[in-house]
Amino acid sequence: MLYPPLIKESMLKQKTYSLQNGETIDLSFANQLDLEDIVDIQEDCYNGVAPWGRVAVNSELRNKRSSFFLMCHHQDEAIAFIGISMRQDSFHITNIATRPKYQSQGIGSFLIEVVIDLAEQTDRKRVTLEVRMSNEEAKRLYRNLGFQDVRIKKNYYHNNGEDALDMVYLVNGMEAGKYGKI
Repeated sequence: MLYPPLIKESMLKQKTYSLQNGETIDLSFANQLDLEDIVDIQEDCYNGVAPWGRVAVNSELRNKRSSFFLMCHHQDEAIAFIGISMRQDSFHITNIATRPKYQSQGIGSFLIEVVIDLAEQTDRKRVTLEVRMSNEEAKRLYRNLGFQDVRIKKNYYHNNGEDALDMVYLVNGMEAGKYGKI
């Protein structure tokens, strides 16, 4: 390995999460062996279509200097993931998905909170993401976690031309005046 990863397993302060039924899921960094699970989770969530295909996910998994994925497993089954692109002063959430049978149990919130913690540890100023304008449930989740609306990106999604809402979480309340409401 030419360059060591910037984010290390030891930086994860919480490696487990309790489901509503009391069972535990495990959190870890994804590696090449998780490629098919990441694609499968997407297909499970998006009507059989993975928005990020094998080539894109593989590229992100291999580029440990600028991206990483976190995976959640329950009883050895991959159930959720979050993809992150590391930028100079921010983390960008590229993709997040939880298998439908595990949704509405706080796993997405847990993953985002872990990413926010990692952003704090690495002195990033913000965490950003885009979300489909039609995805009201996700927008509500992100706002409840402290994300702010930044702007609408017209025709952002190539598969159907849907607009995206660009959102930002200000780590430690930094740059609070920079982002106004859209």
